[in-house]
Amino acid sequence: MAKYVFKIRWEKLPDGNESYTWQFDNGVVLKADRSGAMVPGLMEPESAFVAALASCHMLSFMAVAAKRGINVQRYLDTATGVLEKNRNGKIAVTRVLLQPQVELDDAHADAALVHEMHDEAHNKCFIANSITSQVLIEPALLPASVH
Repeated sequence: MAKYVFKIRWEKLPDGNESYTWQFDNGVVLKADRSGAMVPGLMEPESAFVAALASCHMLSFMAVAAKRGINVQRYLDTATGVLEKNRNGKIAVTRVLLQPQVELDDAHADAALVHEMHDEAHNKCFIANSITSQVLIEPALLPASVH
């Protein structure tokens, strides 16, 4: 069993502004935003949720590839989360679209294999297994680059 500790601190500053930070158990501190305005340099919970899901999927994909003896050269993803009312009328991240692009070593460069590996990764991703949001995955195989 793993355990994770996360601290949130919010306070009103003397000048009337706010200070809102996230502190992770490894010591990383992020400045956060509660406005929903996607302020540059500030993290908001919705983006963190999408990033956590995309990261978990990528790490699960890398584990699947390693178990199969497949060398991944590159992995790029553009993840998009949609915040809207769910079927119960509550605001939620209802769906997340992952668009991972991977480059595999030449011996394993096959689009069908990539799709199969992403399906397996999705089933192994503990965050995907922990949420009710719909997760859509549109993988693509990148052409091999010259190294």
